[in-house]
Amino acid sequence: MSPIDVTISIVSYNSKNVIADCISSLIETTQGINIEIVVVDNCSEDGSAGLVKSLFPHVRLIENRENIGFGRAHNRSFRVSRGKYFLVLNPDTIVFPNAIQKMVEFMDSHAHAGVAGCKIFWDDENNFMFPDLKIHNLKTSLIHFTPFCRLFPNSLIAQWHWRTAYDMWNTKLPMEVDGVTGGLMMVRRVAFKSVGLFDENFFLFFEEHDLLKRIKKKGWKIYYLPDAEIRHYFEESFRNSSIDIGAVYMQSALYYYRKHYKFPGYLFIQMLTLLSKLVHSFESKFLHSKNMYAEVRPVNSRLTITWPSQKGAIRYLAEVSYSPAFSDRGGMYVETNTLSLKSVLLNRLPNKTGFLRILPVYADNSTGRVIQLMKITE
Repeated sequence: MSPIDVTISIVSYNSKNVIADCISSLIETTQGINIEIVVVDNCSEDGSAGLVKSLFPHVRLIENRENIGFGRAHNRSFRVSRGKYFLVLNPDTIVFPNAIQKMVEFMDSHAHAGVAGCKIFWDDENNFMFPDLKIHNLKTSLIHFTPFCRLFPNSLIAQWHWRTAYDMWNTKLPMEVDGVTGGLMMVRRVAFKSVGLFDENFFLFFEEHDLLKRIKKKGWKIYYLPDAEIRHYFEESFRNSSIDIGAVYMQSALYYYRKHYKFPGYLFIQMLTLLSKLVHSFESKFLHSKNMYAEVRPVNSRLTITWPSQKGAIRYLAEVSYSPAFSDRGGMYVETNTLSLKSVLLNRLPNKTGFLRILPVYADNSTGRVIQLMKITE
């Protein structure tokens, strides 16, 4: 029996509308390497498991009797896997040609690499790229648990948070990064095993931050590979979920910060959450009439945006997010001061509503202040 290069692990929960395209893309784009595909179905109610059985009988399917969560399900997959590398892949992804082979070749030639990620597009036109993943710490908590970036977008902390994504979106060469998203994450088998796999106390969210933090402590490096590409339909995994996403997120956050920063870290997150609620309450009562966003709606199935040219700018950076804080967002570079996008982009945003901002980019690759801030909606 030939050795397995990569075990591709997919955890499915009500993913019937996307998982067939994901698996098909894997089969079509992994010629030349030996792979095995393991799908762990977390008790889906939409027939996801039956679909995988009928269309892909060669795929190993594990059917859980209950939803056991993201990390625990991948651990089940790992325990039956044989690959030298363990690829964590979301079901709402499309893998582009040779992406996985390029990742294998990089990992084979870089023995110190414990984890690798790739370029991830999240819109149908392959314009907007996901940023790097900064592993959660006390500094990033200010960004994720308060409206700090929305209130102070030009502060040093906000610029620090956004800066590394710009470097990543620009590079044509592999680069070491703080972390990579769990949408696609190739982990060296020995590295994954050495840290005891995913912490199963996380049901969903923060498990990749915790895993990467532990892997880095073991001395392994994490890399971003720009020439390997996939598409990940942003938040598609949650659209058919009955789970209270907000509550699960906070539960995982509090566990993560208590695990890594003890009780002071746990208390700090509680305080930031309370502060955020107070700010939101104040704004809703006293600033509800303030509208700081230019509204953009599609015309003839396209979103068209034009902004004033900036002296010295060699191009512009357009960023899109579901939140005006832009703590999570996608980005693309534009050569002119006009941007035209298919309105299908709105289908990738909660309630078909999002926020778009434009920043100038200068010759030294630095970015200036936001030129324009828009709300995009149907």
